[in-house]
Amino acid sequence: MSLRDTINGARKEAAEANASLAKKDAEKDEADDTERTGFSKRSVSRAKPAREAAAGVRVVSASSSAGKSSASSTAGKTPVEMTKEEKKRAREERRTEQDRRTSASQIILHDTPGYKKSQKVWWGLLGSGFVCTIVSWLIPNVYPKQVASSAALNILLLVLLILAYGLIIAAFVYDWRVVRPMRKKAEATTNRMTNKKVTQVLRGEANEIAREQAERDEAKAARRARRNQRHEQHK
Repeated sequence: MSLRDTINGARKEAAEANASLAKKDAEKDEADDTERTGFSKRSVSRAKPAREAAAGVRVVSASSSAGKSSASSTAGKTPVEMTKEEKKRAREERRTEQDRRTSASQIILHDTPGYKKSQKVWWGLLGSGFVCTIVSWLIPNVYPKQVASSAALNILLLVLLILAYGLIIAAFVYDWRVVRPMRKKAEATTNRMTNKKVTQVLRGEANEIAREQAERDEAKAARRARRNQRHEQHK
């Protein structure tokens, strides 16, 4: 066998190998096209409803359900996962809820037995201390010569000053020992309440305020009517 025959045989074998590879690639591409076409048809058939919705049945779209799911997922997000607007909205909701509970706590505190009396005592001690402080400051400025020449006035000023400090300190101690436990109890009661109960407390207070206002308006109208009646009688 000559060299030329060997080269021609090698070329022939290479051509046959390339032809078989091209045939396999064509068959593979045809199979892929068939698979993609079948998948798209199945997807379209799934997208279309099998039958029309009956009358009165509400059809929920995928976009609306996705919106609801995103809204519900926002509620369970951590602060790190929230956006700036979500953080701002969450802070406003917490602030509103805290204000509502603080108002409910104040309502419960005012209804606590003994609270109003304790407030009168506290204001009495604090007011008396301030009065003594003002008097001890006015006497030397109004009567400077008498204070300079009288030992009794100096002793009186010292007594007033000591009494003023004592009354003011007693007012704060009274608030810490008597009023503070009432305040803490009212806050604990409010913290144990549900949002519905807090709303009921606030609504009850609003109704009470409206009732008191109506009573005041009726009393004012009655006084005006009596005054007009007396005016008519004098005529």
